[in-house]
Amino acid sequence: MTLPPGTKATGAPVKIGFITAEGGSAISLPEVREGAQAAAAYANDYLGGIGGRPIQLVVCKSQEDAASARNCANQMVEQKVTAVNIGTTAFADSMVPVITGARIPYTTGVAASGAEFVTDGAFSWTGGFPATLGVMARTAKDKGYKSVSLFVTDAPAVTAGANALGKPVFAKAGVGLDIVAIPLGTPDATTQVTSAINKKPGAVILVGDGTFCTSVLKGLVAVNATQPRFVIQPCLSRTVEDAAPGALDGATLFTPGDTDSDDAEAKLYRTVMGRYAPKTALDGYAVTGYQNLLGLVRALKGLTGDVSPASVTITLKAARDVVLPAGDGLTFTCDGTAIPNLKALCSTGSVVATVRGTRATDYRTVDSASLFGG
Repeated sequence: MTLPPGTKATGAPVKIGFITAEGGSAISLPEVREGAQAAAAYANDYLGGIGGRPIQLVVCKSQEDAASARNCANQMVEQKVTAVNIGTTAFADSMVPVITGARIPYTTGVAASGAEFVTDGAFSWTGGFPATLGVMARTAKDKGYKSVSLFVTDAPAVTAGANALGKPVFAKAGVGLDIVAIPLGTPDATTQVTSAINKKPGAVILVGDGTFCTSVLKGLVAVNATQPRFVIQPCLSRTVEDAAPGALDGATLFTPGDTDSDDAEAKLYRTVMGRYAPKTALDGYAVTGYQNLLGLVRALKGLTGDVSPASVTITLKAARDVVLPAGDGLTFTCDGTAIPNLKALCSTGSVVATVRGTRATDYRTVDSASLFGG
């Protein structure tokens, strides 16, 4: 795919904060930052940046603990950024109050923590963890599963979300949900997997980073588990496949991003990454940073005049039917109506695909609005 001629950004830069999990002992995802940097470069060269001005990313690498997350949030306030974009984190509850308390808009592609769901001034292009759980519940119902085991990282925000949001939507779908929390960085989850599989669930769900996915998949192989597998984007990487060969084949992938198909947005993703981040693997979580940052740019397309935290917030709240980058046709609207009791979430859809080897095929979109009363 060739990028069509566009508009190059000029003038004083707009400072956009970018916080992501990188450099920590348990989780480090540099590809998320690289995806965001590629999206920013593309936006500056072809889309006129934000309000016609070039984007200057102010990057802070969180170690995925409450202290470093809060430190990054404070840095954004000190740097007087116009908005903050989040790469990926399970510690948003430590950041959202600091950032929105300074009246700086907090934006992400996939909300995972309670404060990201409901805080005024926070925006998530997708329905985040709640919508993913909803789409998983709907899929489990459609496949006739009576119960499922949900393996999640044992981080407070994740387990709280799984209980508070997962239990109701799975119950509404008529599917039992057994939540299995596994400590961050666990190399061998066979004990937890054995306990869960002994309950004979109809399927198993993995929600965590690549290391987590490897640990759980190895456990599933060790106990000869035959249950169908539901996974999220971080599981779909060469590293996971090399560590647990064949364990993902046939799995159902729930993801905000389509990176492999012939859809125009998937082609654009591959083209932009090939030009601006040619050494970054296109599988795994690189699409998250790309999607999060480019989603912000698209949502602010109509912004004119002064580019400030206040004008950005107003423009985001007025955003309607914005095409989600690499979203296989999904759009988002940030007026607080997608999931009324979770007003920061801008959509209820998710992309679902089937895993073959290390590639996803048969991409389709599924909506979960009915499970949230929509």
